[in-house]
This record gives sequence, C-alpha cells and structure tokens, in this order.
Amino acid sequence: MNLMNQDNIVHVILNKIGDIVLCNLLFLLCCIPVVTIGPSLTALYHCMLRTVKGNLNGAVKTFFRAFRENFRQSLTVWLLILAAGLILLFNIRFLQSRTESAALALLWCSAGILCLLFLFALYIFPVIAAFSNRLSALCRNAFLLAFMHFPTTLLLAVITLLPMYITCQDLELLPLYAFCWFFFGFGLTAFLNSLLLYRIFKKLLPPEEDIREA
Repeated sequence: MNLMNQDNIVHVILNKIGDIVLCNLLFLLCCIPVVTIGPSLTALYHCMLRTVKGNLNGAVKTFFRAFRENFRQSLTVWLLILAAGLILLFNIRFLQSRTESAALALLWCSAGILCLLFLFALYIFPVIAAFSNRLSALCRNAFLLAFMHFPTTLLLAVITLLPMYITCQDLELLPLYAFCWFFFGFGLTAFLNSLLLYRIFKKLLPPEEDIREA
C-alpha cells in the first residue's frame, strides 16, 4: 500500500522520469521548424523548473501554455543569438586562415564574444521561463546572473556541453546516443541545469510567486 502513496520516493522518481521523457519529446516536436527552438527551449525549462519544484501538473498542458505565452520573447532572442553566433563562427573561420597579428587579435576577440554569447544563452531561456518582464530587462538579468553566479555558470556549461562532446567523439555509438537524445537527453540536461538554476531563481521571487505560471 505504501507504494501507492503519492509521496513515496519511487512514485516521485518515476513521475519525474516520465515528465523528463514526455517534455523531451515535446521539445523535439516543437523544434522541427528550427526557428521555434527558442520558444521550445523556454517551454522545456519552464516544465523542468516546475518539476524540480514539484508542482508540474500536466506536462503537455504546461509545456504548450509556456510555449505560447513566451513565444514572442523567446523567438526574438533565439533569432538574435542564432544570427550573432553564425556571424561569429564565420568570422572565426575566416580569421583562422590569416597570419597577420591584427587578424590574431580579432580572432581572440571573436572567440571571447562567442563564449559570452554562449553564457548568455545558458541563462536567457530559463530566465524567460521563470520571470515576467520586458525583454531588455530579462536579457540584462541573464547577463548579471551568469557572472554573479560564475561557478554555477561553469557547471551549467559543463552539463550542457560535455554530453554533446561525448556524442561527437564516438561515431560508432552514434545510434545509441541518438536514441538517448531522442527520448531523454535534452530533457535530462534541462532538468540537471534546473536543479542549479532553481536555487538561484527562488531567492529572487517572493515566496507566493516562485516559478511563475506561464
């Protein structure tokens, strides 16, 4: 009878695993048009933050509500990040073929800006998912949080990049990695990141608000 208890640890863990898998599939479904990756990532983080808090009631409904409510802000940020990232990557690729000292300086400058863009991207979608504000204020807060909690930022970067790096290094196991990413990879990454982010976010909101309803 204890196994049927909603507060049983096995029941809680299975619910969280189910939420991660379901939200991962919804994330991939909404990423198909590519330009909607930003809103889909925001919706994924909204669900994972609520999963960490323990009040994700109805993953499908919550995901699509967050996707719809945050669509405009997330889409704008995603397109700007995508455009800036592509420009920086092309610039780095071009500068790598140059030997002038000025080109080397520009190369390091471009690489530094690309790193800052990545750190910003780690925070902006969870910030949009958790807070309600003007886009300019959300972007500013994402930058501030990234540097105010720099050890956490480094850990977020490792959690995000390490699985992708491992996936690209062993092509023989690519089908297995593809299976993992398809069913739970993105959701698990967002969940682990949310464990760290929730500790930061809950200090910035009144107790009655906590992670906002989308």
